[in-house]
Amino acid sequence: MSKSYKTILFSLLFMTSTLFANQIDKSLNVIENTNTKLKNYQNKIDNSEAQREELLSKYKYTNADLKSTRIYNNQLSKILQSQKNELKNIEQQIIDIEETQKNIFPLMLRMVTSLEKLVEMDTPFLLEERTDRIKRIRASLDKSDIKTAEKYRIILEAFKIEYDYANSIETYQDKIDGKTYEFLRLGRTALYYQSLDLQNYGYWNNDTKSWVEVDSSNAKSNIRKGIKIAKKHQNVDFLNLPFLTSKDN
Repeated sequence: MSKSYKTILFSLLFMTSTLFANQIDKSLNVIENTNTKLKNYQNKIDNSEAQREELLSKYKYTNADLKSTRIYNNQLSKILQSQKNELKNIEQQIIDIEETQKNIFPLMLRMVTSLEKLVEMDTPFLLEERTDRIKRIRASLDKSDIKTAEKYRIILEAFKIEYDYANSIETYQDKIDGKTYEFLRLGRTALYYQSLDLQNYGYWNNDTKSWVEVDSSNAKSNIRKGIKIAKKHQNVDFLNLPFLTSKDN
């Protein structure tokens, strides 16, 4: 082979290699650009999926919160309705209480008046004590710091005290016309006195509203016995006293 032919062949090979290399570079560049675009697309897809997951999570949370809110609002509505009903009941109770108080106050006044008349017409035992009690009760009716229920209780207690007098016996000291005597009360129907020197005796006549002096030694003896029994200085025994028997002794 001649030298010139070799030179031409070499030149052709060089040119072919150069062209092939350029073509390979172009192909590599296309592949690299394609991979870059695919990578960008994948990033976009990943970002979209992350956003979708985030939006889905927010939707689930919001939906659950909305459901809880609806349940709470429903319960709250029931509570509010119950409170409205309770308020109506309280308002009605206030009206009833006010109406009751308007009716009960005149009743209490009449009860106190009845107590006054009872003491006035009754045997005059413990007169000062009973009269003072009624005065305190009447004064309490005008006091705003004492509740109506307490006022009513005080009046009922006074009636109970008066009732209990009918079933008891007692002795105490009091005065008649400034002079001190020992008194014997049997229930609320019989009242006797004995002077401290044991010389004078008598009993209260409720028909004549006056004291009657006792002259009978037997009656005096029974009054003394009754006082001892009331003081628990003697056992209970039968008493033969004026105003308790068919005739005075």
